[in-house]
Amino acid sequence: MSVNPQPRIVIRHLSGSKINQVEQFPLKDLQEITIGRDPSSDIAYDQRRDDVVSRRHAAIRVEGEGEDLAFSIRDLNSSNGTLLNGTPVTDEVDLLADDTIELGAGGPKFSFDVQPRPESLASRTRVMGALDATATRAVAAVAGTAEHRPSVTGTKEIGAALATGTRESAGRAVVGKDTVLRMLFQEREKSTRIWMSSLAAVIAILVVAGGGLYWHSRTVANQIREEAAHRSEQARADAVQNVSQQMGATARDIASKYGNSTVRIEVAWRMHDMTTGKPLFQKVVTDKKSGKYYPAFIRLPNGKVLRWLTVEDPERRNIAIRGDLQGSGFVVSENGLILTNKHLASRWMLPFDEIGQGLNSERRGILYPYAKKRRQKSEWVSLDSSDIRALQEWIPQFGYAVFSEKEPVLLDGNQSLDDSRAFNGVNERLEVRFPGERLSTNASLVRASTDADVALIRIDALGGLKPLELAEDEKLEVGDRIIVLGYPDISPKTEIRLTAIENSRISSRAEIIPDPTVNEGIISVLGQKFRQEGAFTVLGTMGDTFQMSVNATGAGNSGGPVFNAKGQVIGLFTYSTNRNKDARATYAVPIHHGRALLKMKSTGL
Repeated sequence: MSVNPQPRIVIRHLSGSKINQVEQFPLKDLQEITIGRDPSSDIAYDQRRDDVVSRRHAAIRVEGEGEDLAFSIRDLNSSNGTLLNGTPVTDEVDLLADDTIELGAGGPKFSFDVQPRPESLASRTRVMGALDATATRAVAAVAGTAEHRPSVTGTKEIGAALATGTRESAGRAVVGKDTVLRMLFQEREKSTRIWMSSLAAVIAILVVAGGGLYWHSRTVANQIREEAAHRSEQARADAVQNVSQQMGATARDIASKYGNSTVRIEVAWRMHDMTTGKPLFQKVVTDKKSGKYYPAFIRLPNGKVLRWLTVEDPERRNIAIRGDLQGSGFVVSENGLILTNKHLASRWMLPFDEIGQGLNSERRGILYPYAKKRRQKSEWVSLDSSDIRALQEWIPQFGYAVFSEKEPVLLDGNQSLDDSRAFNGVNERLEVRFPGERLSTNASLVRASTDADVALIRIDALGGLKPLELAEDEKLEVGDRIIVLGYPDISPKTEIRLTAIENSRISSRAEIIPDPTVNEGIISVLGQKFRQEGAFTVLGTMGDTFQMSVNATGAGNSGGPVFNAKGQVIGLFTYSTNRNKDARATYAVPIHHGRALLKMKSTGL
């Protein structure tokens, strides 16, 4: 009894780290075969040796069953593309038996087959070359020669008929000698003509064959020259590609390829008291003698100093717990997800350092003792004192005590001084603008990281967005070349001035047309994130960041992508420092913090 073998897909590796290997995949319940350097891929390539292959490079899809089996391949937005029989794959295309797939130009190759092969799955039709056409014509010429040969047989038949005629005539009448000689002479002339015709046909065949051979020789020579030129051109292209891969993408390449996926972000945020729903302020007092403004603070009975926070602003002079910011971000999905800095999209999760430093030239404030029953005498306090400077570390999202606007007492008399009221941070304006566009798109906060200065926002997109490729291995080393895109305030701006007539009124306004700035440098220092080693705690002063030599940028570039030489995003530009007029330094947050937010989004956590 025979057993029908289980149908399976057969992958024969022709080059790359898996050369000469054969992988088989049973078709039962098989829907897709993933290809890439990700260890979880069905066809997994070597992380180091096959660096032309992306982590998620391509996928083979299986549809139907039995005689209705069909196969297709698509590229998964890989860095170097996928080629089917030498043709780039730009969309999902059919896959047939004996097709050759190449993962990037000059990358690993393998052939596709199905065994046992279904009758409905045939190989692609082979296109005949010049050599085949020549061979066909040569055979036709020889066959044509054979068609002339029956004429010789005809000569023999004529001779036979002549002999027969002679015998028949003998039965009826006697033929004379002269008649017989004349008939023999005529027959000899006829035979000579036939042989001459045959000889001419042979000569014609030789001439045609010689011409065909000459044409064939020239065709082969031309084909050899073309193949040699093609191999030379391919070798040159491979050499250029190898050099390009070793040197990496240039700043011009990065700006040209990914500039349109780097966006300008504008934010206006405010803090609200959740109990009353009102916005929060820090009280400012007017000195009646000098007319100057001074920030107000309260000293509690235990000696602790607090900001005088209130929900009222009757004279429109109090310091609002709010801010206006501008920065950068970049697209990470086709449906509108954008990565940026937390201090842009969720500013209330970081310290609020505004304490009224610019209200007066003396850098002073007024300190009021907490007086529940009787108001006591206030005193001057320097904004540079340790008690006041410590207030700059206050993080609004953690809440605070809220006091009456008129007296240094708690707004809620039933609340303890040790309790903090709950606050709510709101982005009153969160807008995204793409390069070359004068219209902004509203965005919303998806989530912000609690581990690093990274946040995820979303815009409503109808598709067509080009996401940047995030580095998977993220092997950062000091001295690695990096390229930064963004919208620093220091860069020149392109403005367009518009005049409009609405409701019979003329209005004019200026709009900024974003144009990303590109900077290039190296990784200078790798920061140390918090970790515990035995009895010791290791913590870098800048946390889990890396310092860069990109110093021609600054505020406004926050949230912009930092690329490696392969054109992959390895981090987010976060901030720059210039302490005590020392040399300027810039820092970036590793991209694994951004991938963590995307992973949480995809899993619904």
